[in-house]
Amino acid sequence: MPAKILVVDDEPDILDLVELSIASEGFDVIKATTGEEALQQAERDCPHLILLDISMPGMDGFETLEALRENPQTKEIPVILLTARAQISDKLRGISSGAEDYITKPFNPSELIERVKSSLQDSEPSGARVDTLKNWSGEISQLAQHLEAASEIQQALLPKEAPSAPGLDIAGDHQSSLNVSGDFYDFLALENGQWGIAIADIKGKGIPAALLMVMARTALRIAARELKPPHETLKTVNDFLADETEADLFATMVYAVVNPRTRSFAYSNGGHNYPVLARANGKLRYLKQGGPLVGSFPEAQFETETIQLETGDRILLYTDGAADMLNEQGEPFGEERLADIVQTASSMDAQELCSAVRERLKQYNPDPNLEDDMTIVAVHASP
Repeated sequence: MPAKILVVDDEPDILDLVELSIASEGFDVIKATTGEEALQQAERDCPHLILLDISMPGMDGFETLEALRENPQTKEIPVILLTARAQISDKLRGISSGAEDYITKPFNPSELIERVKSSLQDSEPSGARVDTLKNWSGEISQLAQHLEAASEIQQALLPKEAPSAPGLDIAGDHQSSLNVSGDFYDFLALENGQWGIAIADIKGKGIPAALLMVMARTALRIAARELKPPHETLKTVNDFLADETEADLFATMVYAVVNPRTRSFAYSNGGHNYPVLARANGKLRYLKQGGPLVGSFPEAQFETETIQLETGDRILLYTDGAADMLNEQGEPFGEERLADIVQTASSMDAQELCSAVRERLKQYNPDPNLEDDMTIVAVHASP
């Protein structure tokens, strides 16, 4: 029976990252956003471990921990504190209050998993520990379950609906090549009616790519709240990933901020496939301004370009799974074919453009088992 873990944090993005990280290892995850809710769930569900944020409104983590230790039903549950606080005094207070361990945010998912496993193992009675060699025959089916759990969580992180913005029509589409994908797209509601639009391709597939995807998405969402130009937002994401991951783990990403009122489209391209801009008059251009791969170089710099959209203009953002899709002869679909679809889609809205691209790709390669993830986002300046 998988261990049950209660995660307590008032930041939805942190909850998503923690949930995907530990659910991918086969643990059951329960979530709470306040100390009061955590106390109720701990008493009701009796989790094997609690991951507890310190800085929360109302009852903070320290108060929650003290209340857990005073309750006979919950006093033995191990607790790992999650917090952005790094002061020695805070760590000492947490440990002295009965915390098992202490992890400073932002954290690396692999480190979190190791700490979780260590705490769970330390909390088990010695007679209950099972020799891993006896369980080798079940590892393949367990891995499949982990992939399925991670896939469900990851799919839940994709936008549920497109932005509603007068004068602009926006849509996205995603197909995964495996249970767990390395692509993602996101729509972020910003101040003054503006929208952030992101598309990214993570190196690799499976659970490692999924974890890096959630790290990149979380870092992007946090950085976007600062309302800085796209190149500064990409720089923040780049520096975080470069510090927290190995050099061979990186992403390509385009981040744009679109203003429906002025129809400005400011973007920065971090080593990603060039988005296609088709003007209403039929002219084409590729959006190349930006910088290198995101997460490989801590010293990387990025640039922003701002485009003024006019009625009828269309932009297609896509990952290499679309451009590199092969037909039966081994020939890639190519960026020219994608650009041709955008150029001839003058009567289509954003959702229709996404559907047209998907249909053309399906005609080019009818095999439902994709070799690579495929993600597209369309922006249309509507009347």
